[in-house]
Amino acid sequence: MGIINRITKRTLQGEMSRTLLTIFSMAIAATLVVATLVGFTSGQDSLYHAELKKTGGMQFVIRDVPRQKAAKLRQNAAVEKSLVFANLGRFTLSKAQGVTDPTTKTPELVAMDQTALTQLAKPLLVSGRVPRNHTELIVPTDLATKKSLLGRSLTLQTVHGEQRFTVVGTMYGYQQFARAYRWITANSTRSAATPTVHVSGSLTYIKRLRSQVAALADQAGVKPRQTNIIYNENALAIIGAGADLINKAALTGFLALVLAVIGLAAGIMIYTSINLGVRARIRRYGLLRSLGATPQQIRQLVYREGIALILPALAIGYLAALTGLAGVMAFLNRRFATAGMTDMHLVLSLHPWPLLGSALFMLLITFLASARPAARAARVAPLAAVRDNLTAPHLRARQLRPSMWQRLMPTPWGQLAAKNYRRNSGTRWTMITALTVSIVIFIGFTSFIRTALQSTTITYGTGIDVSTTLVNRTDTAPLQQLAALKNVKEAAAVQVSTIQLAKRPQGFSDVYLDLLVVPPAVFARYFDNQRTLLNRAVTTVSASGQHQESWVFPQTDPPSSLIIDRHTTLPVAQMIKANTPMLHAIASDRGGLVISQAQYARLRKGRSKTMTPVSETVFMLRLRDLKKHRSTAAQVQEILSAPYIYDRIAENQTNDSFILAAQVIVYSFLALLSLVSLANIIDHIFANLLQRRGELAMLQSIGTTPDQVTRMLGLEHGRLLLISLFWGSVLGAALSYALQRQIGSIYELTFVPPWSEIAAVALVLLTVWLVFAGVSYRLVRKQNIDHWLRLM
Repeated sequence: MGIINRITKRTLQGEMSRTLLTIFSMAIAATLVVATLVGFTSGQDSLYHAELKKTGGMQFVIRDVPRQKAAKLRQNAAVEKSLVFANLGRFTLSKAQGVTDPTTKTPELVAMDQTALTQLAKPLLVSGRVPRNHTELIVPTDLATKKSLLGRSLTLQTVHGEQRFTVVGTMYGYQQFARAYRWITANSTRSAATPTVHVSGSLTYIKRLRSQVAALADQAGVKPRQTNIIYNENALAIIGAGADLINKAALTGFLALVLAVIGLAAGIMIYTSINLGVRARIRRYGLLRSLGATPQQIRQLVYREGIALILPALAIGYLAALTGLAGVMAFLNRRFATAGMTDMHLVLSLHPWPLLGSALFMLLITFLASARPAARAARVAPLAAVRDNLTAPHLRARQLRPSMWQRLMPTPWGQLAAKNYRRNSGTRWTMITALTVSIVIFIGFTSFIRTALQSTTITYGTGIDVSTTLVNRTDTAPLQQLAALKNVKEAAAVQVSTIQLAKRPQGFSDVYLDLLVVPPAVFARYFDNQRTLLNRAVTTVSASGQHQESWVFPQTDPPSSLIIDRHTTLPVAQMIKANTPMLHAIASDRGGLVISQAQYARLRKGRSKTMTPVSETVFMLRLRDLKKHRSTAAQVQEILSAPYIYDRIAENQTNDSFILAAQVIVYSFLALLSLVSLANIIDHIFANLLQRRGELAMLQSIGTTPDQVTRMLGLEHGRLLLISLFWGSVLGAALSYALQRQIGSIYELTFVPPWSEIAAVALVLLTVWLVFAGVSYRLVRKQNIDHWLRLM
């Protein structure tokens, strides 16, 4: 062991309290860095694989690959896994069947074997099952059709002639590979004769994925390459491999910003600790210089001290971060499972680069933070250090004059505290600035996140539990079946049309009015068989971020009739507010005039230009037992053959789980970041206390009691903490207000003063102050006065 290493070891062992406190502070910073990098990559991997499940684990599809070259493409060493399915060519639909595909007039039909059907089609099923033979068919849910297709027979004009299929399943039509497969049947003998196939695959390494896939397509002779390669852009964008350069820049920028904030906080903390140690050992460095130590050796001494401190801190940081991440992920996975989010599962990913990068990042921060103290130590002149010239503060005349606080202090110890506070301006402002910045970050971001992530609530009641919209279907007969379900408390159906008024009534914003057409049972139960103007409250956000409520129609003097044209006046019997969950749902977003289906039929005659035809039916249910929402939603889907059922309970559980996950991640980050800054302040305060032990011993030698010394120190640091709390609270609230105003008009956020965050900070600072007072009293009471006076 070299002489410099021996001196470093003896120095750290001789100041064990400061050494342990510094290692603890650095460990918090290391925990934050490791948790950020490992947590970021783990979150990326988890979301990436969750999104990849939607395409059967496949990253891409290469369309129209010549059949004879497909096997060679799949056997390429870069391809980890792949599936192939036949391209049966394009087809047309008979107009008599009343079915059109909104994506194209000539959709494409593909045939898959059972492996491909299970992996690619089954995860996307909305209803039914996958085909078992070549006469069965899966169709997309976004087709324009007047009634459910499930179970119907469709005749397709294919390149092989007319062919009849039975629809056995519907699948989500907006999936990532929709251009490669929307209409799917099972393999047949005809499938083996197709000249081209589609190959879906996943590469072993994601790096340069696009160039590798393009090379595979070129080798297979696929042309044009640009339109025949489809990527799972949603999954690739999560890991920064998407086509959108802005997305890549945003991911990189976000991570760089987070690391910059962490690096700043950690750097200030490490700099403060090492700098205080250097200032306390100025005389020792001078003695070493007088014994022949070179400036380079003194710099090495400071750097090695920093390295010796950061290495055990890194070990603690790795252990704390990985253990904490594993615990948090296990907790969130339980919440996701409870919410029925089977596709979402967080996995702790231990990739080499975040683990190694964390250590390199902390070493770099330690090196940079040690540079200035090392340079200061190397500049110490031997004789000046021995004479202790460098420790004498340079005071200006203003600092020597008694302050107002000093004059108002009733005791000598209070006056001495005020004098010390005024004279230690450099140290004081460093501590106030660091603590204020920490408080601003905590209050500003925590209060903003708390407001932004809070669950939104519906204005009236709990809202509709289960609902669905059937496009191009106007039959409301299933309402009776839905109402008869055991778990259904209320059931209603509404069809929306629009009518143009000849004259805009006073208080109306537009001449266009929604007609809410309801079945007879709904018309009788909720509206007493009377034409009703259903008024809807609308909440807007002002420029200042305040919520303002207004009504679609004037609440006083509602119109008694509506003029449609010069020949027709439509009487209005009553106007009611949409003040129950069901009425709120029927009113939709704009309110409207509620009429029965029979009244709509009479009104519709001869008014094709002033009225839009009903094109969809909305069914709405409230449940008795919310715990049975999934089984009830499944019953509704079976009765209506609906492509999609909106389950508010499941949606709320999912949203609450995501909000909880976001809160845990953000609050954990802010808490660790605040702990880094708080550790900096604690380290600063206690290092300052240790540095002043000679001064305190002198006060004790003239008869000052430990209790009086503790009061003096408590007044000094109490004032420092109060000033930091005041400015941190003011600036933190201003930061929260600025952030909420920036997006408040979009997400309807209202600024609420962050009293709870300020109270939490005040409680923490009070705890720090009390602990400091106790430690100060114990240190002063037990210290050897003679020893410290001899060192003065």
